[in-house]
Amino acid sequence: MCSSDLAVAVPTDSQGQQARIAVQQAEEVRTLESVTRQTPYDGGAFVELAAAYVRAGRPADATLAYRHALALNNVMLETRTGDAIWSHEVARRALANDQLLTAR
Repeated sequence: MCSSDLAVAVPTDSQGQQARIAVQQAEEVRTLESVTRQTPYDGGAFVELAAAYVRAGRPADATLAYRHALALNNVMLETRTGDAIWSHEVARRALANDQLLTAR
C-alpha cells in the first residue's frame, strides 16, 4: 500500500466554517435555554430562544418557543435598528410567517 492509497478526510474551508457556525449556534441555544430556565415568565427570553432555534435549523422548537412566548409576560424588546417592539408582536409575526419556520 502506498501513501496515495490512504485517503484522509480534511475539511475544506467552507466545511470548517460551517462547523464553527454550527458550534456557535448550539452554544447560543444552550445559553438561551439556560436563560429561559432562570426567567421562565419572560416572553422576551423565549422570543430570543425561538430566533436562536431558527438560526440553528430547529423550526419545530422555534414554533413552540414563539407560542410559549405568547403565553408569558409581554415585554418590550429592542430591534437591531434600535426600534422598540413588544415580544408578543414579534412572536405573532414569526408564527404568521410560516416560511420562516419551515424553510429549514
